Amino acid sequence: MTKNRVIIYEEAGADPQADVLSVENHHGRTRVRAVAEPAQLVQLVTELIGKGVDRIELCGGFGAVWHARARQAAGGQAEVGAIYYGFESLPGVASYKERFEAGETLSEAFLIVHEGADPEVNRVVRERDTGSTTLVAVPDEASAAAVAGKMAGELQLIELYGAPGPDSAAPVIAAVEAGVPVGVTAWAGASPAGRGRG
Repeated sequence: MTKNRVIIYEEAGADPQADVLSVENHHGRTRVRAVAEPAQLVQLVTELIGKGVDRIELCGGFGAVWHARARQAAGGQAEVGAIYYGFESLPGVASYKERFEAGETLSEAFLIVHEGADPEVNRVVRERDTGSTTLVAVPDEASAAAVAGKMAGELQLIELYGAPGPDSAAPVIAAVEAGVPVGVTAWAGASPAGRGRG
């Protein structure tokens, strides 16, 4: 089981030292942090490793190059994964990126599996000029699918964190009837699924 996990995404004007969302119980600790620009990522990863973080997950917006740089910064002292999208989500992701760059109002959700979490309590909405990001911690993958199904009509993108792989993403994709692109954390090398979920 992951004891100390941090999820990182990019948000204009963000303070990388501040927790956007934090869930802590006897199952472990999960926090969400945001960087104002990708260049802050490596320094934040280095700092988090120094503070005992054992697992880091990156938003899909960073891409493979920044995923590789974060892994190098971690130096093997923590697992570093990043959100990637399956083939069924690629048209939706391309549309989202194009619309985001054009300044359209868009909403996305980060669904974060953390055993014992309460999606009604462990929820934060971050508003921005061009939409919102909703972060919701859920106790398991079934709850992630249920939350995704309820929110699907309001969203243009979903990212699923804390899940062991595509088997966890499949119910979420089914819940939104493939109408919203769904990304899931991928890990270089062996998946940490056997080590438990946080």
